[in-house]
Amino acid sequence: MRRLVAAGVAGGLIAVSLPAGVAAADGWRHHGRGTTWTVQPGQSIQAAVDRARSGDTIRIAAGTYEEAVCVRGKGLTIKGAGRDRTVITWPEWSSVADLPAVPSSGPAAEGCWAEQERVDNEDDPTTLADNVSALHFVDPDAPVVVKDLGTRNHPANGVVAWGARGFEVKDTRGVGHERYGILAAYSERVSVKGNVEEGVVRSAPVSGGTAGISVGDSERAGATVSGNTVRGYNIGVFARESRGGTIRDNRISGNCVGVLVFDDSATEIPDTTGHVVGGDWSVRSNRVADNTRYCLVGRDGSQRVSGTGIAVTNADHVTVTGNTLTGNRPVVPAGQAPTNFPSGGVALISFAPPPGTNPPGAELPGLVEFVTVKGNVFRDNAPTDISVSEPTPYAPLVLGPGEGIVVEGNRCTTSSPAGLCS
Repeated sequence: MRRLVAAGVAGGLIAVSLPAGVAAADGWRHHGRGTTWTVQPGQSIQAAVDRARSGDTIRIAAGTYEEAVCVRGKGLTIKGAGRDRTVITWPEWSSVADLPAVPSSGPAAEGCWAEQERVDNEDDPTTLADNVSALHFVDPDAPVVVKDLGTRNHPANGVVAWGARGFEVKDTRGVGHERYGILAAYSERVSVKGNVEEGVVRSAPVSGGTAGISVGDSERAGATVSGNTVRGYNIGVFARESRGGTIRDNRISGNCVGVLVFDDSATEIPDTTGHVVGGDWSVRSNRVADNTRYCLVGRDGSQRVSGTGIAVTNADHVTVTGNTLTGNRPVVPAGQAPTNFPSGGVALISFAPPPGTNPPGAELPGLVEFVTVKGNVFRDNAPTDISVSEPTPYAPLVLGPGEGIVVEGNRCTTSSPAGLCS
């Protein structure tokens, strides 16, 4: 089942830039494709979105806007005055329990909602209250562009698109989103460039937001994730159950895992008929440093992760080349259990799902295979610079690697098994 998200309250007047000769009506100017709508402080972004048509531009003036905007079925360009000048925010909150319940009736319950993750408890009103995103595009019928603005403190996501055929996010700043800073799901032609994403830990030490940037459930992602800075999330950049993309020239630090290319076989919803086999990614020329946060992840929260630079899990046809990986080592807070996910510079691992967590009818994820790790520079990672995990009696859910694993030409000193750095 998909859960839904409330949009901000519409209201206020919005200026619109029109071609000469276009008449005004009912306080709004009639417009055609390509119209620019201008939102000033005190006015509503959602109101502009509701009036706009696919192909239009929403230009948001400098200022702070307390909103959660839903865009259903439209491809728009939404542009601010700069990522530190135009900010779409949500009130401060410290835990999901603090969020107000969503009414069961009325405009908020019946308004513009957006699809989201699996509902763990449909009777819990916070399953809707914690699903607020700054800009959420649902099934746009034209390309989406978001640039030159900031998002802050939304309990779900910063900028997210479901079902986009063309999704560009550029020069934005996201702070303190509990799930994803930027998320492309079920989408194609994805471009995420020059953004800054910063996680905020609200329930120390285990929760700082799922991922700063993610591409998920996208069979033909055609994704470029480049030139971004991501810090303070559970995962910096997350390619989950998606195929076809490049993660390059990013600065990724202070997360539990810097970059994760992952195939878990079951989608987030879950939808066992929509399995996308994760893989076909290039991870290159990134600076991945000091990813030492500690967090609990996995379907049942049983994976304890800290100090992992780049991990390829159950995915195939992945290249990891020309990256610099430094200071990626586990730091376990007092009172927490030791990590059980490989730490260090680069980790290749095949996991079987924990018993009882694979949805009925879902395929099991494949082995990690056809992965090349070449030409990377490693320094001060622990316990190893490179690991290719093998099953042991102490790790029954860890499977051996598949075929086509190539590790060569790296500047490293420690590996598991030994000899990969020779």
